[in-house]
Amino acid sequence: MNYKFYFEGGQNNSYFFETVEGIIYEIIFKFTPYLFESKNIEIIENTFEFSILLNYNPNSKTPSNDKKIGATVVAIFMDFYLKRNKAISVYICDSADGKELVRKRKFDQWFLEYNDETFVKVDEILMDMENNKFPISLIISKSNPHRAEIFEAFVQLSMNNKK
Repeated sequence: MNYKFYFEGGQNNSYFFETVEGIIYEIIFKFTPYLFESKNIEIIENTFEFSILLNYNPNSKTPSNDKKIGATVVAIFMDFYLKRNKAISVYICDSADGKELVRKRKFDQWFLEYNDETFVKVDEILMDMENNKFPISLIISKSNPHRAEIFEAFVQLSMNNKK
């Protein structure tokens, strides 16, 4: 069971939903054709950065452990992939507040709980110039015909980042 959501679209392919506590989340699939070094136009045209954004919290406290949130994120993910079956999603955990590992654990939990073997997820760590670490995940459909090339581009992205 998940929350009702709606697709607003726009530049970020935005989805929105509201929890029982009045918290509003935005799920985006931001087009990022520059992310991978690939000459394959299908990979370039189908690469998106996936983000889960807390848009509004009327309580200004940490949201509760609401199981419907994970189910809703997964339902949105499925809806997006129905629209773009060759989509390539890259999830980069926000680290602005130092809680990136908490976000990664939560996302990993949702993936394990709700994945019906439709998707494959590969995890890596990116580092910035100050050696701050950012968990990153690649999520694609198992039926994507360019799986091997996408995996290679993802590994290359993380390798280039560590140089």
